[in-house]
Amino acid sequence: MMSSIRVHTAIIGAGHAGVECACALRSMGITAPIALISDESHPPYERPPLSKALLHGGTDITRIMLRSPAVFEKLDLLRIEGDAVTQLDPATQTLRTASGQAIEFEHAVLATGAVARGLPGLSGPGVFSIRNVGDSLALQAALVPGSRLLVVGGGYLGLEAASTAAKLGVEVVVLEVADSIMPGKVSAITADRFAQMHRGAGIELVHDIAVKSWRYGDGQWHAEMTDGRVFSAPTVLVAIGAAANIAVAEQAGLQCQGGIVVDENCRSSAPNIYAIGDCAIAVRPELQRAMRIESVQNAMSQARIAASAIAGKAAAPTRAPTFWSEQQGRRLQMAGIVDPDKPCEDTVVETARGWVVERHQDGRLVAVEAVDSPAEFVRAVQRLNAPQAVAA
Repeated sequence: MMSSIRVHTAIIGAGHAGVECACALRSMGITAPIALISDESHPPYERPPLSKALLHGGTDITRIMLRSPAVFEKLDLLRIEGDAVTQLDPATQTLRTASGQAIEFEHAVLATGAVARGLPGLSGPGVFSIRNVGDSLALQAALVPGSRLLVVGGGYLGLEAASTAAKLGVEVVVLEVADSIMPGKVSAITADRFAQMHRGAGIELVHDIAVKSWRYGDGQWHAEMTDGRVFSAPTVLVAIGAAANIAVAEQAGLQCQGGIVVDENCRSSAPNIYAIGDCAIAVRPELQRAMRIESVQNAMSQARIAASAIAGKAAAPTRAPTFWSEQQGRRLQMAGIVDPDKPCEDTVVETARGWVVERHQDGRLVAVEAVDSPAEFVRAVQRLNAPQAVAA
């Protein structure tokens, strides 16, 4: 058995949230040992390129590192890679990794991210998801020009991968059970325009219908739809969202409700243990309800909030979450949260290269979408974050 190591802060997970938390702690004057622990053997890397540039082959893992080797050296972290945390004990403030390494901590930060959701009856050869570098490279190898791909799920990830696959010369069909693409994420205006773009690129969009059953035979997956149609392909990408990776949190007895429950300082139900990013669920002041937000910006914001609490500093005010996607060579930027239980009034403004949609509820601007309109997006986000009077 290995001897125990003691650190000031143990950060479990080395994605955007974990790395940003380590950087923030150092910038706030924490000079004591910090451990950054990852179950992946790669140095920390960016996630957005997994369904775009990396999948296409336009970049490689060495070019999507979150920080350079020089920056990591300056941060002076205890980096543990390829060794997952399997046990977390809040009472003794100790964690243990798969290799048997024991680490004692004053503070722990869970930045464990999320795991891809699967579908019953759909697993085995030719079935992929995209959550890490290995997933992306494995799917890339299957996207041979002239082949066929079924994408299950018409959200951001599914459509980004579909767009990338079409550029590689792959015939693509997207299956979405909702009545439009990016359901619940964007306005009908933006959804309709992107649907036209995808169809113009040769992608077949099949929505407002469900898959009845899956069958594998003759080297292909066959999706039988509820209307009797059958779509077949040797390769299937399951892109139906992700679930918070809370296995370690549950083992530790932390309060979880579809995510690790945290307060406004990202503190969990256990003293000195925090959760940030995709694995955390927190109350959003805009809606006064707890929710989990999958966004790089949210992950980094929560990382700084947790670091501030650990370092005894005042946290920056909460701002509207932002999101982005690239599909068919167009950049979609979004900010804010729409309450799904209330009607939404959408206003579209055409710009030089794209458009902006402002979304209002109860007389207030609550969200904005911008396509190829970065300057307009910045101005809209400033308005979104400013105090607003209710329209008469």
